[in-house]
Amino acid sequence: MVIVYISIAVLAISIIFLGVNVIQNKKKIDPALKELTSVTQAMQKQVEGLKTEAELLTQKQKKIQQDVQMKKNVFQQTTAEVKEVPQAVKEVWKAGHLNSR
Repeated sequence: MVIVYISIAVLAISIIFLGVNVIQNKKKIDPALKELTSVTQAMQKQVEGLKTEAELLTQKQKKIQQDVQMKKNVFQQTTAEVKEVPQAVKEVWKAGHLNSR
């Protein structure tokens, strides 16, 4: 029976020792956890900033693409009209030549 009481006492002392160690370690870890939390929050803010910048860049890219497409269309239209000029000049020349005869 004495062995049972000694075993219970050893178990109780072990549990108390474990509890004390857990509390001490928790006190040591708390500052590190707080620092980790603050670093994580700062990183999340930076990520949000990057997302916002990426969205703005995407919008600017779309505007630039639209502008390029519009200018391309204007250039193609102008080129087509310039290609028609020689024919129009020929027609005017012929019409002028026919009227002068």
